[in-house]
Amino acid sequence: MFFNRILPNPVWLPAVIQRTTAEELAFLQSHPQLQSSIAEFASVETVLALLPRFQAIAAAAKAAPVPELISGSELTDHPAEWVWPGRIARGKLTLIGGAPGSGKTTLAMDMIGRVTTGADWPCEEGVAPKGSVLLIAPQSHPDTFVPRLKAAGTDLARLHTIRTVKEGARSRRFNLEKDITTLDPLISGIKDLQMIVIDAVDVPAGRGRAAAREAGALFDALAELAQRHNVAVLAIAHPVGADYLSRKPVSFGTLPLSAACAAFLVEADPADAGHRLLLQVKNELAYDPGSLSFCIMERVNRKRPGETAAGVMFAPQKLALDACEFSARQARGFNSAKAEAIGFLRALFADRTHHKVREIEQEARAMGLLGANQPLSQCRALRDARMALGLLAMREGFGKDGAWVWVWPDAMEAQQKHGEPQTETQGESDSQERIDVPSAAPAASVTSPPLAAAQLQASVPIPKFV
Repeated sequence: MFFNRILPNPVWLPAVIQRTTAEELAFLQSHPQLQSSIAEFASVETVLALLPRFQAIAAAAKAAPVPELISGSELTDHPAEWVWPGRIARGKLTLIGGAPGSGKTTLAMDMIGRVTTGADWPCEEGVAPKGSVLLIAPQSHPDTFVPRLKAAGTDLARLHTIRTVKEGARSRRFNLEKDITTLDPLISGIKDLQMIVIDAVDVPAGRGRAAAREAGALFDALAELAQRHNVAVLAIAHPVGADYLSRKPVSFGTLPLSAACAAFLVEADPADAGHRLLLQVKNELAYDPGSLSFCIMERVNRKRPGETAAGVMFAPQKLALDACEFSARQARGFNSAKAEAIGFLRALFADRTHHKVREIEQEARAMGLLGANQPLSQCRALRDARMALGLLAMREGFGKDGAWVWVWPDAMEAQQKHGEPQTETQGESDSQERIDVPSAAPAASVTSPPLAAAQLQASVPIPKFV
């Protein structure tokens, strides 16, 4: 018998078989759980009355999904509400990644201090909206994070923390995946909540689809939480089983970041291990506000002599270095000579549309890129840098008064409109060989400065709310 093993021959079975169609009987056969639930009924009428209802529920569950089509005129958008202008927005999820021990938590403590006191953000990036902050730190102890919060000048009266969950008569650590649904009533009860900081979100170390799905589901839940309460959610990504000695950062390239509005990476400055770089990886609401440099320094608690804690000090200026350029510089195949030549040409052409080849040779020798008698045509790095930036070679004038110049394409087009002669069919200088130049857009005229070292000297679990 296909019904449950406890009641293999219900008294109502013969009558049901006689009074049901083949399709209804097949439906019963294909739903063992339904069989078990109705086997206790002794009335044929009761079973037959329940059968259509179960069939309707099953049909609705199997209904094909239909995409919801919405006209563009019906869509509504809202201007971004910034907690940190250009970086952290209300109602959105922001991620911070980095190697273990890189200073992510100390940086987050600094952010909490600025929000709870309404302090200025570094590098004149605006003022933090003064309000409350919820810190979810299940793996941290007050002995470790409270001193750092005090060092950041945090108004502890505006700080709320969750570390444990009360489950019946015992308490356990807060589990983000399991207990995230219990946060809604607590968040709604916090007055003037600006930001939720989660230290930390465990990120699977694997590269497979299962790891990506697991991380993506958690990021989706955090993004929905941020939108539901219109509060900024800042999550520190922590790789599972991370090796603190390897200093290997979280690879955002393998994580599903679709749910995150912005993502930043904390990296050690290769020029000085004591300095850190805050690099933007993703930002859906603003252009790249620029990379920040900061160092972790010791701060003394004035109220408790002898007590010190780690604090953050930002460099006064930003870096002209983005995450892609930083990653390229750390790659094994990085061509330092070409990168240096690109930086040299960017600086040289920052406020000029063109330079004579003789002038470029003179400046390159002063910088040490060319030998005393070495012509520009014999410097592969400078020639490759010219092509990478899109600089074009043209000749100004004729005869002995003429000279070869390197020029931005836009400037050459302007000269063509004015009828000035130019050609690229001859050598670039008396000592320079001809180079075929691809047409490419000029790169941004930004001087690439050195890294930061040069710029800075019950049955229902209840979260225990503090």
